[in-house]
Amino acid sequence: MKKAILILLFFLTYIQAQDRNVTLVLPWKHQFQFAGYYMAKEMGFYKKAGLNVHIKEYDLKKNNTEAVATQNVDFGIGHSSLILDKLNNYPNIVLLTAIHQSSPLILLSRKRADITSLKDIANKKIMMSYDQTSTASVNAMLSSEHLPKDSYEVIETSFNPIDLINGNADLMMSYSSNEPFALTEKGIEYTIFDPKDYGYDFYSDILFTSSQMINNNPDTVKAFYTASMEGWEYAYKHIDKSVEIILKYYNTQSRSKKALIFEANTLKKLAFKDDIPFGDISQRKLKELVNTYRLLGLVDENKKIDFSSFTSNDFLNIQNKKTIIQKNENNLTILKSLYDEYHQYIKIFILLFLVSLVISLYSRHKVKSLLKQKTEELNKNLIIFDENIASCRTDVNGVMISVSKAFSKGSGYTKKELIGKKHNMLKSENTPKKVYKDLWLTISCGHTWRGEFNNIKKDGTSYWISALISPVYDGNNNIIAYDAIAHDITLEKVLEEFNKKLEKEVQERTVELEKLAITDKLTGIYNRLRLDEELSSNYNNYIRYDKIYSVILIDIDFFKKINDNFGHQVGDEVLQEISSIMKNCIRSTDILGRWGGEEFMIISPNTDIDGAYILSEHIRSNIEDAKFKDIDKVTISTGIAQINSSLDEKSIIKKADEALYRAKDNGRNRVEK
Repeated sequence: MKKAILILLFFLTYIQAQDRNVTLVLPWKHQFQFAGYYMAKEMGFYKKAGLNVHIKEYDLKKNNTEAVATQNVDFGIGHSSLILDKLNNYPNIVLLTAIHQSSPLILLSRKRADITSLKDIANKKIMMSYDQTSTASVNAMLSSEHLPKDSYEVIETSFNPIDLINGNADLMMSYSSNEPFALTEKGIEYTIFDPKDYGYDFYSDILFTSSQMINNNPDTVKAFYTASMEGWEYAYKHIDKSVEIILKYYNTQSRSKKALIFEANTLKKLAFKDDIPFGDISQRKLKELVNTYRLLGLVDENKKIDFSSFTSNDFLNIQNKKTIIQKNENNLTILKSLYDEYHQYIKIFILLFLVSLVISLYSRHKVKSLLKQKTEELNKNLIIFDENIASCRTDVNGVMISVSKAFSKGSGYTKKELIGKKHNMLKSENTPKKVYKDLWLTISCGHTWRGEFNNIKKDGTSYWISALISPVYDGNNNIIAYDAIAHDITLEKVLEEFNKKLEKEVQERTVELEKLAITDKLTGIYNRLRLDEELSSNYNNYIRYDKIYSVILIDIDFFKKINDNFGHQVGDEVLQEISSIMKNCIRSTDILGRWGGEEFMIISPNTDIDGAYILSEHIRSNIEDAKFKDIDKVTISTGIAQINSSLDEKSIIKKADEALYRAKDNGRNRVEK
């Protein structure tokens, strides 16, 4: 009877329970850094607490603090920058626990002669994520060496130390538990700048939520916190077991077992430090953090701060007592009801057992049928995949182990000709060596490589493919092969090159047409259209910025006689020769154009009337001294005017024209102003 009562109690509790959906966002991808939450989920601690927890990896495009503060998600994990976010942007966030009493965040660089001390970071490129840019410990360390944010360049992080090796970045913000291990595995020396060595030691991996979540769902917050702490206790007591679970369900970064164990042991030292209770957040350390932000100029020195609003210690303690009392009361009520009505519950239990038995037998039949159907579908899909998806598996030395029909067809070789041969038999000289170097460095480090390269078919023709290549691991998490999936992008490449060529031709043609639109066809100098534009532009500069300019009008003396006596062809040659002489006389800032017929105009920016007179005399004398074919001598008459407050865009031309007529009336071959 006792067993029946216990079974019934469990059964009723299971039927009545409704798991509450909860979302937790991580500040990075899956790794041991978040093992406590994985263990709480996989060991059933969340389930036991009535929670259905969704753990999401970090999205570079999203702000986790904002997502929690606006209640788009329930819980988040952040760095010391959370304190700055609470003070300046999101006052409603509340800190629940700090998993690591000491931050593992460091600055990491490849060992280089030009980066041996903090001062060497000036003018270097540092990879950081959004929340890392406000990390107190690192910023304080840099500030202590007089390195303000404008003394180095912050670039978007890839979280991949390969960028240090390739020179895409000089330094990167990283975890002491991760990236240094990856570099050591590859035999690459590195330099670490740790804020703790400079006296800046703050919290990291802080679990937080919003005050609205605490007020509206106190039971959920308490349940999540308690189950999470239970998960962390399990994770650090059973590191090997936790690593196995991460490798099986959460290894999106393809980390090795050795790397995860190194990470776990490194973080454990930071979590259990100086006999401080696990997860503790003290007001003393919060005040130190806030004072650091004040010294960095990121928090108003006069701002009053209620440090009791930062944490949820009081809430968690009170809620814990309430939960214990409520559970005891609920258990007493359930037991009393069972003892009063156990006969009725036994009948219900038997009925439910029979129903579940029937359902179980039916389900077995359905599962068997469904399994057969799915197996047939899988076989069909495998055939479709083999015929339509170009895939290839190689061993660690690049020797092809298996290829799909689509891969074979694309290369022009049979499967038999490909298997057992190195993949570089398809290699083309059109692919830069740097691409292959980056490919092997990436996949041998355990990462997935994406990129494009050119291959050579059996018949000698080349083709472009876009490929995704990933490592394959054995049971001990050692790389044993590489899988590649590719698709032919030759047509895209051809179209891309065609579009580039077409775009270049269009640009060149456009420049040519634009030049023709503003150029006088006979003389090759600017035409009336361009002169009108320059006149307006110079006048606007005068009105706005008081920049003076002068206008020079030039007319060829007795040009009609030249046409009448020698013909229009000779007249055209005279216009061309005079245009050439003037082009050689003017400055680079002057604008020369044909005003109409035998008249020319020069616009001289930042030039007063005396300067314009000197230029005009220089042109006049050069034309007078020039020798013209079939004509003994050609002269010009010139009128000049300078812009002033009594003139506008049109009247300055009239004034220059009047000066030109005076030059003609006074005997020609002269300059008048």
